[in-house]
Amino acid sequence: MTTFTTYKRWTLRDEKDESDLVDIVANHIIPHYQRLDPIVRLKLLRVSGTRSYLALQHWPSRADWETVRASNRFASWYQAYEPILAHWDQMMEFEAEWEAEAVL
Repeated sequence: MTTFTTYKRWTLRDEKDESDLVDIVANHIIPHYQRLDPIVRLKLLRVSGTRSYLALQHWPSRADWETVRASNRFASWYQAYEPILAHWDQMMEFEAEWEAEAVL
């Protein structure tokens, strides 16, 4: 089993402030993901010298990520997550995404 990580790069919209971003992640996104499954760990990294951020999801394995996303509870969890996503989309503009698995 290898660690599986998803990366999404986002830009904070000009009229938005980093403190608002930190608030939504710490007080809404992380707690909501913990209700989905406590094995996922989330990180938010600022790309130095930019208004861009990396939103990371760390899972114990790709199989764990796939199992959780295929579970019966995922659909209802995601439905409850949609208002948080709407707020996120007002603050952030999507840039890119990729996935990685640890090899060492």
